[in-house]
Amino acid sequence: MTRNDPMPVADVAPPPRHVGRLILAPREAVACPDRDRIVGILSEAGFIADRIPDRECAYRVGAEFSALISFVGCAVAIASDPQAGDPFCHVVVPPASAHLRWCHGRNTRAPRCPGCRTRLSDWPLRVAQFEQSTRTHGWDRQDSSVVCPSCGESRPIWSWDWKQQGGFARLLIQVEEIFPGEAVPTEAFLDLLERESGCAWRYLYVQD
Repeated sequence: MTRNDPMPVADVAPPPRHVGRLILAPREAVACPDRDRIVGILSEAGFIADRIPDRECAYRVGAEFSALISFVGCAVAIASDPQAGDPFCHVVVPPASAHLRWCHGRNTRAPRCPGCRTRLSDWPLRVAQFEQSTRTHGWDRQDSSVVCPSCGESRPIWSWDWKQQGGFARLLIQVEEIFPGEAVPTEAFLDLLERESGCAWRYLYVQD
């Protein structure tokens, strides 16, 4: 190597791109059932197993996980071993939030008005304004609402139809390393959550 030759650069593999997560949350965004109760329900149902060391609020998938989540396609195999060092499927139940948590990712698209179905084209600005208002005043103020540019109806930003590509919640059940649409919670699982928590549940997908 001469003095003018560039120094060799080691090949460094980029970090793996986040496949996605399946999020279950109360259908009413402002609802917030007791987190410890939810963890107990998941454990009793076999949806989660033991805690994963060194990962906050994370659990291995339980023995009944595949019975409570339906995978699309034939013979779907998921990695669930945290020892391999690669991304693996596991469940995270973060602490409940005092404020509405904005769940979004690179797959999030403009929501539709629940009334006339018009898309909210400037949704990033509206969400930013809502988050600023939340930090300053709290999320239950009247100025949290967004007026539809088409029908003129005023609704809170969290009640717009985000399909399954985003949304708001205070309590989440996150199933990590699930590609959007790859798996859905069974009706029996959603019924169990509703029966034991006292509120209806929904699901969505987010890719970081």
